[in-house]
Amino acid sequence: NEIPPQFASKRLTDFGFNFSPVFFKVGKKDFLYFVANRDGYSSLYRLQIHTGNRKIVKPELVLQGEKSEKFEAFHLFQSAIDVSKEGIISFVTKSGATDVIHFYSINEKRVFKTFRDSDLITITSPKFSEDGNKVVFQAVDQKGFSDIYIFNLLNNKLIRLTNDYYDDRDPCFGISDNQVIFSSDRTAGEFEKKYNLFLLNLNTHSISYVTYLNTNSYSPRISPDKKYLLFTSEIDGVRNLWSIKIKNGKFGNIVNRVSGFVTSAFDPSFIDSTHIAFAGFEKSAMNLYELNLNKHTKYYSTNHLINKITMRFDSAHGQWFANVIKAGSIKEKYKYKNKYSLDYAMSQVSTGPIFGTRGGAILSLSDLLGNDIYNFLIFNTAQVQSDILKSFNIELQRINLARRTNYGYGVFHFSGNRYDIRQSQEYFYERSFGGFFLLNYPLSKFARIEADVSVINSDKQIITGIIERKALLISNSLSYVFDNSLWGPTGPLDGTRARVLLGYTGDVKYSNVNYFSVIVDYRHYFRLSYSTALAVRTALFYNQGKEARRYFMGGSWSLRGWPRWSIRGEKMWITSIEYRFPLINELLIKFPFLNL
Repeated sequence: NEIPPQFASKRLTDFGFNFSPVFFKVGKKDFLYFVANRDGYSSLYRLQIHTGNRKIVKPELVLQGEKSEKFEAFHLFQSAIDVSKEGIISFVTKSGATDVIHFYSINEKRVFKTFRDSDLITITSPKFSEDGNKVVFQAVDQKGFSDIYIFNLLNNKLIRLTNDYYDDRDPCFGISDNQVIFSSDRTAGEFEKKYNLFLLNLNTHSISYVTYLNTNSYSPRISPDKKYLLFTSEIDGVRNLWSIKIKNGKFGNIVNRVSGFVTSAFDPSFIDSTHIAFAGFEKSAMNLYELNLNKHTKYYSTNHLINKITMRFDSAHGQWFANVIKAGSIKEKYKYKNKYSLDYAMSQVSTGPIFGTRGGAILSLSDLLGNDIYNFLIFNTAQVQSDILKSFNIELQRINLARRTNYGYGVFHFSGNRYDIRQSQEYFYERSFGGFFLLNYPLSKFARIEADVSVINSDKQIITGIIERKALLISNSLSYVFDNSLWGPTGPLDGTRARVLLGYTGDVKYSNVNYFSVIVDYRHYFRLSYSTALAVRTALFYNQGKEARRYFMGGSWSLRGWPRWSIRGEKMWITSIEYRFPLINELLIKFPFLNL
């Protein structure tokens, strides 16, 4: 007997994943502000709504997210936003190591304040008080407790309202700013550990039941006229909208159905006392809907759904307590022992400015946590049987990701004929062996510092048996890398990728090689549609000194339309603009038998 959301309400969006709508009037225009992922990045949007107009309007981007450390990640499925009467939007993003609350001014079109507390790891669903001077929210501290807090915007004071092992969530201010309503699993009695709604009195610090149901209830919101409480509940198996009447400042004991959708409704908020907006799942998307409370009842009056529940609070006494195990304490230190397994085995062909072109088989092993990785490379470049033993190429590398600063080290031995990229038809024999050390320090999710040092013993036969060049090379480089790009089927579709590298390579024993390197590589992607983009790249490659390695370009990986490696030089500049689009989105071959 349940129905899809669009049959009983007005669908406001038709694409992407849209969450947490809140209403605000700008001049004479009505807007819903919400968070959504509509282009691969989660951001803050607004949508103009028109009463009675069924046409879906394209939302307007308000604040771009997930391209900088400040707005590193929106928690679409976890956290709701809110707006005050003065036009201040409160929303949560991950920023650095913890979550923060941003305060965005609709009139000034900027974030003017950010709240951060290093002891609060995750923050969820900040809600404004009636006067707009305080926000109440749920947060998880470093002990793992999920509790309710109030932050005062005027004096920057943080107050912790609950401090226990119950899972408290979805707080909002009640009938007055002296009350906080929240969802919690602190339910005791007959329906122990169910998520019910509770009222916390800020004057007496007492907690009392608002609902007592054998189900889970979330997302409480008080109507603008203070006549009823709206919330979501799983009474009929999915998360639908329900309400409780408020009379003389007290909550009633009868729960009334508001919606009977076949799929769940999330994050309800009031447009006015008779219209609400919410997020609902339908047709593989999360869209926003508007529900008229005066017209919705006709969809449920003739079916067999439960439309009203009378709550009895007889057994709702106290709270439950976790079981305590009484035993003596023994202190022991357990050392984690790595257990490795094979991740993948593959073949590879690669080209680098130091060792030229090489390829072979690669094996990768890692431990259970994926923090300790071993990579093995082995191949042979022998052209005759007598050269097999001296033509083995081996590299062993270890990468450790256990801490913020990642590091790696390894040893290698490479020997065989190398093509001289100065003259494409000539080659020389070179044997090199040594070791290297790598360091990677992330400044944020999008930026990092990379450093590497290599010690290489190189024997190069310029003319076999006649002229040889020996060198003990120390090569080191320092790089800054930035990458907030969004990838699609044709490669990056949006964002920026950049690298600045400074390097020096010198022969510390024979002084046969001595040069420095500079690489500046900048790429920006302008998204033109859902799967097409304009890719702009400009890059400088610069080597200067004695026996400096030459760079090369040409071919599908660097400069398309030119033969592979056809352009060579110690100093190179490239600027390219490409329009990237998929030729074929999907190619299917289906046989009319055996479901093939």
